[in-house]
Amino acid sequence: MLKRVAGASAPLLVVGLLAASCIDQSQRMATCPNPATAGAAVGGATASAAAPVKGCSKGTQPAADGLIDDFEDDDSQLSKVGGRDGYWFGSKDPNGSTLEPSPLKWSEPGAPGSQKSVHITGKTSSANGAWGSQLGANFLASGLYDASKYAGISFKAKIGAGSTSKVRFKVGDVKTHPDGGVCKSCWNHFGKDMTLTTEWQEFKVSFAEMKQEPGWGDRAPAINPAQLVSINWSIGPGMSFDIWIDDVQFFDCT
Repeated sequence: MLKRVAGASAPLLVVGLLAASCIDQSQRMATCPNPATAGAAVGGATASAAAPVKGCSKGTQPAADGLIDDFEDDDSQLSKVGGRDGYWFGSKDPNGSTLEPSPLKWSEPGAPGSQKSVHITGKTSSANGAWGSQLGANFLASGLYDASKYAGISFKAKIGAGSTSKVRFKVGDVKTHPDGGVCKSCWNHFGKDMTLTTEWQEFKVSFAEMKQEPGWGDRAPAINPAQLVSINWSIGPGMSFDIWIDDVQFFDCT
C-alpha cells in the first residue's frame, strides 16, 4: 500500500488498498471509489451537457494558467494555479504488478530546462485479472474540474533502456469515472496510446482526439472537458517500465 507523501493529504494513504480491492482486469471497475480521493464527495456536481471540445485550426500554445505540475516544488500536490489543488498518486493491481518508488518521489534530472521530474519503474503482471500499473493525479481534492477553456494537455516524457515504449495517457471525466456518479461500468477513460523513446519528447493530446478503448465499459460520445476528474499514464499487463514525466500542462488554441 502506498504511504503518505510528504505534504500530501490523507486520501493518498488509501491508494494501494483501494487499488487492490476494487480494480480488476484493464481497470474494468463497477462501483469502486476513486483511489486517490476515497471518501471525498463530488460536491453535489452532476453530469451536465458536454461542453464543446475545442479544435485548434491555427495551432496551439501553452495556456497562461495551464501548468498542472513541473515537479520543481518537490511536493505531491499539483501546482496551485487555475483552481487546481489535487494530488499525485501511483497504483497497481493486486496480482503481482509493481510500481516504485513508494511513496512517489521527484527525481533529477528533469526535461531540458527543468531540474526535476517524476520517475516510475516496475513490472506489470501477466496473471489472470492483472491490469497493470499507473501514475495519476486528480485535478481537485474533491469534485469535478472545469477545463472547458483549454484545448488539451501536453507533457514531456521519456523511457529508460529496457522499458516498454507503450503507455496510454488517459483523462477521466464525469461519465467514465465513478466519482461522477454516472457510469455503472467505469474506468474506460478517454485517452490516447503513446509511444515513448529514450529521448525527452513533448506530447500534445487534444481533447478532440481522445477516445475510449473499444469493447468494454460504459460508452460516451466524447469527453466532457467541463467535468474532468483525473489524468493518468497507464502501463498494461506483462510489461517492464522505466518512465519519466515532466512539465504537464493544459494548452489552448493560438
